[in-house]
Parts: sequence; structure tokens; C-alpha cells
Amino acid sequence: MSRRSLGVAGRVGLIAVLAASLAGCLDSSVPSAAPTTRITPEPTAGTTVYELGSKVWYAGLVLTIDRVSATLDERGGLVDVLVGLANPGPESAALSATLVLVVAGVRVEPTRESRIPDIPGEGSVAALLTYELQAIGSIDDAVIEIGADPLHVARVPLRQGAGDLVAFEPVALELTGTATASGLKLTLRGGELRWDLPDWWEELAGGLQALTITYDATYAGDFAGGFAFTAENVALRLPDGTIIGARRDGHSQSVELIGAHKTKKGLSSRFEIPTGLTGNFALLVRNAGTEKTIAFAIGG
Repeated sequence: MSRRSLGVAGRVGLIAVLAASLAGCLDSSVPSAAPTTRITPEPTAGTTVYELGSKVWYAGLVLTIDRVSATLDERGGLVDVLVGLANPGPESAALSATLVLVVAGVRVEPTRESRIPDIPGEGSVAALLTYELQAIGSIDDAVIEIGADPLHVARVPLRQGAGDLVAFEPVALELTGTATASGLKLTLRGGELRWDLPDWWEELAGGLQALTITYDATYAGDFAGGFAFTAENVALRLPDGTIIGARRDGHSQSVELIGAHKTKKGLSSRFEIPTGLTGNFALLVRNAGTEKTIAFAIGG
């Protein structure tokens, strides 16, 4: 079959068809590009870790604030506090105080899921406490407080400049001296200042501290029945002349029957005195209407 070329009329018709087709495409609706919206980036949370290892003595327990980790941005975030708790006593104990994070004038308690387990006697545990912060982007000036008024409150700053560490570490006292009242002889062995009652797992009120005096007691008499040593045989004279007796709680005063010409070692009396009191004190030894004194000083 022979090839035939389009004549002029055919070419004009084809062009007309193509033009019509193109016009139809141009007339069809073409979606226009939407305006570009600027996307604001979300704040990026940064993590800051504070390695502390700060120890606090509270209510008979020893707490160590090991590490604080804060993941915060301008909206706030989470703070985790790793704390270790040691129990020097022979029986299981629980921490009665709450650890509060104080930052930017806001007091934040741990989340409900944060728990401190009981601590076995002469044992230790670790706990992770979590705090949720709102609109706080830094805890550089934060302080962890343990306890609340009217009891003593321990303070652990996260950085220098946020305040002093208030740890209530017990203070050992070097006390010496001897006094004899009608055959009852007391010889001082030492003393200790504390701000808690470890045998009761309690913290003292903010205005008080406990002074424990340790001594040996000797009965120089001949009575075969021995000598009944009680709280009536000792007292403490404060620097202002006030005389007080040992705490009457069943734990704070040794009670012993001392045989004739025998000595009981390591006895003790625990007194409540004002916090921060210093000066000249005296332990009073009393027996059969006779009173003798053993003078000693604290501080100053």
C-alpha cells in the first residue's frame, strides 16, 4: 500500500484538533501551591547531672544524696534524685520525713510513684525520687530539704552558692572528770551531741538538741544488796545555772544495780538542751543528800 501524505486540508484539521485539546487542558483547574507556614521548633530539653554524695543524719538514719539528674526545658520537666539510706540500728526502720525539692521559691514534693522502702536493721536501701517541675528550666540554685517545721530541717544544696549544707552530723565530745558523792563515784568517758533520737527514729524539735554523757559508775559501799543507780543520782547544770534531769522516755537514763565495790561501765544519761548552747556545764552526782559536780565545757 502506498504511503499518502496529508494534504493541506488534513494538516489544518489536525492542528485544529491539537489546539482544541491543548485549550481544554489549559482550561482545567490546576491546584495552586499553598502558602508556606513557618514551623517553630519545639524546645529541646537538656539534661544536667549533679554528683553530690552529701550525707545527712536524720531521725536515726543516715541519708546520702548521691546524684540529682534534671531533664528540663523552658516548660519544665523531670528531676530524679538518687538517695541511699543506712540504718545503724538493730531494728527495721522507715523514714518519716519527706524530701522536698525547693527551687525558684517553689516547694515540690516527689511524685506519688516515688517510694522509700523500709530499711532493715543494720542494713541499707536505695531509692529513686522523681519531681515534676512546671515552667522551671534550671535547678542550679535548688536545695533538697529533709523534714519540716517544727522539727529540725536538713538542707542539701545542689551547688555552691545555693546555701550551706545542714547535715546534723553527730558531734563527739571529749569529756573527762570524776566526782564521788557518799560512796557513788562517776567517771566521765565522753559525750555526744545529736539533733535526733536514734533509738526512737525521731527528730527533735528545731529548738532542741540531745546531749548524751557516758560514764562509769562505782559503788564504794559495803551493802551486800548493792546500790540502785537511777535518774535520781544524776542531773545536768546548764551555763545559766538551770538544772535539768535526763529525758524520761525509758531510753535516756541507765538504771543499774551496782554491787558493793563494783563498777558498771558505759552507763549514760541523755539530756535535752537548747540548740547551739555553749559554755560551762556540770554533771551533778547525787547520793544520800550529798551532791558533787564534774565540770566540763562545750564550744566557745
